[in-house]
Amino acid sequence: MAVTQTVTMTKDGATFTSASEASELFHAECTDAQLSTNKTFNEGAIISGDMVESVALKASNDGFVLTRTWTDAKWAEAQSTKADFVLGSGWTKVVS
Repeated sequence: MAVTQTVTMTKDGATFTSASEASELFHAECTDAQLSTNKTFNEGAIISGDMVESVALKASNDGFVLTRTWTDAKWAEAQSTKADFVLGSGWTKVVS
C-alpha cells in the first residue's frame, strides 16, 4: 500500500505565475542545510522508483503544492531519516 503526502508551501504576500517560479524562490530563500539533505533524499527516492512527485501552483498563486506518493518502505525510511528545516522569510509549510 502506498502513502500519499501533500506538502503546501506558501509565501506571504507573493504572487507567482508558475510552480517553478515559486519553487525556485523557495529554494533560494530557504538555505537551511537540512533542506538540501531532504531534497537529496527525495531525489534518490524518485530515481529508485520509491516515490513519485508532482508539483503544482497553488490556486491562490502564492506558493506551490507537492504531492508525493511513497512506497511503504521508503516512507518508513523517510520518517526515521528526514528532519524539519528552517523556512526562509515569509514561507509557511503545511503537511497533510
